[in-house]
Amino acid sequence: MKAIHEVLPYLKLLDTTYRRYFNKPLGVGFCPPHLEHVSDPTRLSWVHTEAPFMLLAQDAQPEPVYFYTNAAASRQFGYSAEEFLRTPARLSAPPDGREHRAAVIREVEERGFMKGYSGIRVTQGGKLFRIRDTELWLVHDAKGTHLGLGALVWPAPL
Repeated sequence: MKAIHEVLPYLKLLDTTYRRYFNKPLGVGFCPPHLEHVSDPTRLSWVHTEAPFMLLAQDAQPEPVYFYTNAAASRQFGYSAEEFLRTPARLSAPPDGREHRAAVIREVEERGFMKGYSGIRVTQGGKLFRIRDTELWLVHDAKGTHLGLGALVWPAPL
């Protein structure tokens, strides 16, 4: 896993855009109470290393790849952080679920965000698992340039 100082700019970007769509900072409501009112870097460090939810972000290329994943995502999907950064994002869904995943992303691109998405995903080793209560949002820089898509994802048994 990458050190927090290497990923903090990405986490700050995801936090800023998440707040814009969901009116709260990343992790608030899920993190330990003592972290809800601390400085952003402390809370974001928890999101990166200890959060029970997966946080992923894919870029805006025609064949998107992940540019950020937290520890929970690496554990659940079975990829190292370095492997994730080379993996086409569409491979997170099983072959028969990729068309649906693409349709959901198109909807997010039109609306800006989505709450409550559920679906099936696949680990690097081919094991299927369910995701639930997923929040998806568009990621933009301070100038408004579209950079990709963020996802806060909860795993669930099949």
